[in-house]
Amino acid sequence: MSILVRNLPKSFTQEDLEDLFFEFGTIVSCDLVMDETSGLSKGFGFVELSTQDETDKAIESLNAKVIDGKKIRVKWSNQEKKQAAAEEHKPAPRREIPEDVWGKVNPTTSNEDSE
Repeated sequence: MSILVRNLPKSFTQEDLEDLFFEFGTIVSCDLVMDETSGLSKGFGFVELSTQDETDKAIESLNAKVIDGKKIRVKWSNQEKKQAAAEEHKPAPRREIPEDVWGKVNPTTSNEDSE
C-alpha cells in the first residue's frame, strides 16, 4: 500500500522518513527523492507499508503533521490509484484469430477474369 509524503523539509533524510513511519507497521519500501545536484531532499517521498490497515493509520496520523515548521501532506500515492484503476479496466485477453477467418483469397484471380 503505497503512500506519497509531500512538503518534507529539505534537510530530511532517508532515515528520518523511515523513523516517521516505523511505528505504524512493517515498512516494505521507503524512498526519499533526492536532488542529485545539491544532495538534499526534494521534499517528497514514497513509503509502502505491508497492510492497508497500517497504511490507513499512518495517513490518518501523519497527514498535516508539522515537522520543522512545515505541514506535511500524507496520502495514497497516485501510482497506487492508477494500478487499482488498471486492474479494474484490464483489456480482454488476446484471442487467436485463424488465418482463414476471411476465407481463402486466390492472388491469381482478378476481377477481370470474372467478366
